[in-house]
This record gives sequence, C-alpha cells and structure tokens, in this order.
Amino acid sequence: MPNERVVEIPWALMQLPQKGVVLDIGSWSATYLDSIPTADRQLHCLDPQDCRDEIPAGAVFHHQSIIGNDLPRHAFDCVLLLSTIEHIGLPTYGQYPFAHGDRLTLAEVAQLLTPSGYTVVTVPVGISKITSWYRQYSPNDLRVLLKHWDAQISYWGFDGSAYIPIEESEVETYTYRYGWTDVQGAGAVAGIVARPKNTHLAAKAEG
Repeated sequence: MPNERVVEIPWALMQLPQKGVVLDIGSWSATYLDSIPTADRQLHCLDPQDCRDEIPAGAVFHHQSIIGNDLPRHAFDCVLLLSTIEHIGLPTYGQYPFAHGDRLTLAEVAQLLTPSGYTVVTVPVGISKITSWYRQYSPNDLRVLLKHWDAQISYWGFDGSAYIPIEESEVETYTYRYGWTDVQGAGAVAGIVARPKNTHLAAKAEG
C-alpha cells in the first residue's frame, strides 16, 4: 500500500517557484531533491545529519539544525518542509527534545524568506496527538500553528488504496496507519502554502 509520499511529493514540487533560491529543510533521505535544481532555480539543503553525499551536484549543503541556524536572513524565495516539521523538537532522529519545535521552526523560516517568499509544508493530519516521534495535527492545531501566516491548506485522506482529496470536516476521522513497512503511513496529509503576515514590514524594520 502507498504512503503519503505518493501525493505530497508531486504536490509540493508543483508549488515551487519557477526561479529563485529554494531551501529544503530535512534533506536526509529526501528522494525528490534532484527534481528541484534548474537553470533558474538554486537549491540549498539543511539537515543536522551529514547527508551532503545525497544532495544533487551544485546544491549547497548546510550541516546544521534549523533551530539556531546561521543562514542569511531574507535570502530564500521558498522554504520546503516536506514531512519534517512534525518531528522537530521530539526525541527522534538523534534530536534532544525541546518544546514547541514546530512553532520555533516556522519563526525561523519567516526570517529566512524574502519579502515575497513563502513556505511549502506537508504534515500528517487527523485526530490531534503527539507521539515520541511525530505530531499529528487537527485542523484546529494547524490554525494555531499558522496564526501568524496567510495559509492555503489542502487535505488528502487514504481510502484503502489511494490518497484522495478530502474536506477539512473529514480530517479528524483519520489517524496514522501502523503496521509493516508496506502499509504504514499517514492516514491523512495536509499540504500547506503559507506566507508570513506583514512580511514587508518585518523586512523593512530589519533593513
């Protein structure tokens, strides 16, 4: 059975700008990176795990966490967080746990975006819960998380054989699917395109 990658990766790649600088956060084992660089689009990759050998030729690798990063401010036209933000701050992937990792990540991302930039995020959704290694967001969780952002959200749910578009009102009928490797995956997934509110004012203040 498929997992959420079959819908979130094609959708996320379609949201990228045709040109500019893209930052991918959580690049370890990311299978989609080769599709990002073009003649007009530069790729930067960031991960606390050293995965520089996995990134495409010509891409720039930043071996660090998004929290406390030293990347240039207002330098990226798009920041990609594909099945990543739900893990940040939890005791998984070699991380030390800390509170509100997802909120802190978005605060960092807001500082990295150009005034016209935006972030593309995918997360598992369903009934609200936090486990030792991932968060599952309800629609209300996402509203709280994105309160400082102008966001458009799409939802897909697994119907037993494929991921199909669903309404927000259906989201909390889903939850993560556990089992053997070939059946485990998000019961439902959200795709988010978001821009910080009052970005141009923040950029002007820093300038």
